[in-house]
Amino acid sequence: MGKSKKSGSGGAYRGAYRLAVSPEVSAWFRRVGARASCAALCLLVLAAGVFLLKRYVEREVAFPKKPPVVVLKNRPVWMSEFLAGSIAQSVRPAGAHSAFDHQMLVDRVAMLKTNPWIREVRQVRRTYGQRPGDSLEIDCDYRAPIALVKWGRDYWLVDGEGVKLPEKFAAADVPRIVIGRDGRTNIRVVDGVQRPPPLPGKSWGGDDLTAGLEMVKRLFGLPFADEIVRVSVANYGGRVDPREAQLVLGTKNLTEIRWGRPIGAKDDFIEVKAERKLEYIRQVYEEFGRCDARQQWIDVRYDMIRIPSIDSSANAAAKQSAATSAHADSR
Repeated sequence: MGKSKKSGSGGAYRGAYRLAVSPEVSAWFRRVGARASCAALCLLVLAAGVFLLKRYVEREVAFPKKPPVVVLKNRPVWMSEFLAGSIAQSVRPAGAHSAFDHQMLVDRVAMLKTNPWIREVRQVRRTYGQRPGDSLEIDCDYRAPIALVKWGRDYWLVDGEGVKLPEKFAAADVPRIVIGRDGRTNIRVVDGVQRPPPLPGKSWGGDDLTAGLEMVKRLFGLPFADEIVRVSVANYGGRVDPREAQLVLGTKNLTEIRWGRPIGAKDDFIEVKAERKLEYIRQVYEEFGRCDARQQWIDVRYDMIRIPSIDSSANAAAKQSAATSAHADSR
């Protein structure tokens, strides 16, 4: 009997607990549940949309159907269309790459650093042409060729630091490279070097080549020196004949200007200064219309210009030019 009462009492208690949840609270729980379900559904739809949008961007927008076009930023005026195209083609990816592919940019930088024409890589970045990432913009510092160095039967391009560039030419090609279509000198030849050519992109080395390139730089842009197309360093240091000029300048008329010791040589005090020699050449050009005085050779090493002419008037004019220059220097 005692157990029956206890059981009845517990059943009444549970019924009282269920009755304690009011309709308002129950409705609130239903509203919260509905809102949570809607929020979860919205989040699910949003996640699916982001996923599909990402796939669309990666496959349709950010993944061009063709390899990117390479554009050379700040292309120097001396660079030919052929060379520019060759550099661009050497780094253009073989296939299409995603616009998010950073490793592709890293690889292009590494490839450019091994190109002998490139002195420094500043930046490689994607640009927007017709579609995102369909172009690669390359910003580099290039090695400008300033001379052709003769070795054997070949002529190699070098830059101002003596770095050998990949291009070489045969003797038959040299005239059209040295002399432009306008008849002006584009580039000069240095011959007589003793060291063999290194691999492309490496410094050629040798004091004789350094002296020849320094001479080429000094002649650059001088109108009266436009006829000078060659610098011979065969007798550098007097290794052939110590009494003869160490550097000899060759003209397009197949004549010579005996320059003498290299610019900045330790013993250049034996001869007149480089500025005086250039002034001699300028005066000869103004007097005779050619920097060789229309002779097989002239010598500008000393205080008086030497011209091996049978015409006494030619030598007299040269002597007068030298005297005038010497008087100006003394003042």
